[in-house]
Amino acid sequence: MFSSEAILQKWAEPFLLSWSIRRWVLSFCLGGLSALAFQPFGLVPVLLVTLPALVWTLDGASAGTNKISKERFLGFFSTGWWFSLGFFMAGLYWIGEAFLVEAETYAWMIPFAVTGVPAVISLFPALALALVSFFWSQRWERILLLAVALSLSDYARGHLFTGFPWNLWGYIFLVKPEFAQGAAIFGVYGLSLLAILLFTIPALLLGKSIGRQLMLVALMVLLFVGYGAASYVRFFNHPTQFTKVDLLVVQPNVPQKEKWKPENRHKLLPRYIEQTEGALAGGPTAGNTLIFWPESAFPYLLTSEPGALSSIDEMLKPGETLITGAIRGEKTSQGRFFYNSVYTIEDGNGIRDVYDKVHLVPFGEYLPYRKLLQSMGVDKLVPAPADFSSGFRYRTMRAGENLTMKPLICYEAIFPYAAMSPAERPDFIANITNDGWFGETQGPYQHFAQSQMRAIEQGVPIIRVANTGISGVMDPVGRVLAKIALNDSGNIRIELPKLLQTTIYSVWGDLVFLGVILSISGILLVIGVINSTRKD
Repeated sequence: MFSSEAILQKWAEPFLLSWSIRRWVLSFCLGGLSALAFQPFGLVPVLLVTLPALVWTLDGASAGTNKISKERFLGFFSTGWWFSLGFFMAGLYWIGEAFLVEAETYAWMIPFAVTGVPAVISLFPALALALVSFFWSQRWERILLLAVALSLSDYARGHLFTGFPWNLWGYIFLVKPEFAQGAAIFGVYGLSLLAILLFTIPALLLGKSIGRQLMLVALMVLLFVGYGAASYVRFFNHPTQFTKVDLLVVQPNVPQKEKWKPENRHKLLPRYIEQTEGALAGGPTAGNTLIFWPESAFPYLLTSEPGALSSIDEMLKPGETLITGAIRGEKTSQGRFFYNSVYTIEDGNGIRDVYDKVHLVPFGEYLPYRKLLQSMGVDKLVPAPADFSSGFRYRTMRAGENLTMKPLICYEAIFPYAAMSPAERPDFIANITNDGWFGETQGPYQHFAQSQMRAIEQGVPIIRVANTGISGVMDPVGRVLAKIALNDSGNIRIELPKLLQTTIYSVWGDLVFLGVILSISGILLVIGVINSTRKD
């Protein structure tokens, strides 16, 4: 009466059991709705509908076919691709906003960006689901199989072909950061596995053996309640503690269209200085103050601009250190190279340390296949004389007296593996960014959340400074202690939070997640052997 096959046949056959466009449209819509679970919407309960519906859609794609067949393989592949295309188009449409900064030059590329990028990265989950089609059966363990497939596709998407781990399923837990504390053990990829498993549980409510299905649902719910309780306890067992170091985060809110205009070239530095001095005049400091300005703050090379460094030095008082993004140029016998960099500048000591961005943005900071694409009229978006060069390695850098920080410039904050090893554990992570390219879209909210996840994974506070927002300060368990809204000009003055002891994830990284994947795969293999023996 309550079997999934009966309900599929009666109500969903036109959508699920045919090769028609209607099934692809259904999958596309389910994926698009799933994107509402992510920032800034946070409508996580929608996944209780969309992910079980994906399970039933895959049930439909497997109906009436042999386990090893081209029909089943293609059915799973197309279902996964259309679902993912809807998911990524809804979640990444903001990419097109960057092409409107210089619309007269780049607007024609918007349709290719907002459809092309989702179409390509949708191949990862589509191929993962196609491969599990050979093992799919309409039994309870299929939700384990789906969780393994989609979380591994997230992992592959985050590492292959330079990587693009945006909107991983695990980020949904940040709707309440107290429930994302498992990232300190499993990382965001482990939370992706957990999220898919959790929200596909309702799919088990339709089955042949309703009593057994309800027992499994109850067991899984208890497991997740246990996880939630442990996560909640960890969050509240680590109240925020502070050091005696003052922070000043400056969000200037300079529109991206205005930043590079020649007539504004000499207006920005005085604007930063005026805003900084005004904020510091608001009260006493602890004697050691870190000041943060955003990524590529200046429309010129800071070290080559007459009077720029001397103006900064005049602004800085004893005990103050400026941490700012800037474009750096370097001339060698092999030519001139440009870097997207972070400088630390100390009162009376000038530039004390420099970090060059390691993980560059394709099409933004360098142009892959330059000759071919330039012949088609495609160029990179960032106005620089040449492609940026990448830095040598991720590393800590000096930040004031007796402090170290790990800089993550913009895009680097979305990569969990960009964080430091325990041997180079910093006092804080500084995410220096410029999200001004993306206007008032979802992009800056999603980027902020990914920085928040890095804090939880590493047990390290994060100071995030963005040109147009969202800037903020987060403690080592992901609490947002202060932030400046998108497209506001403002400042944050707060003491630097203390870091926690090393987390399991900061020591072992994604090996914990991969170990869980291997364990679940072993369980599925044993179950498959037992089921096959029973049939024999």
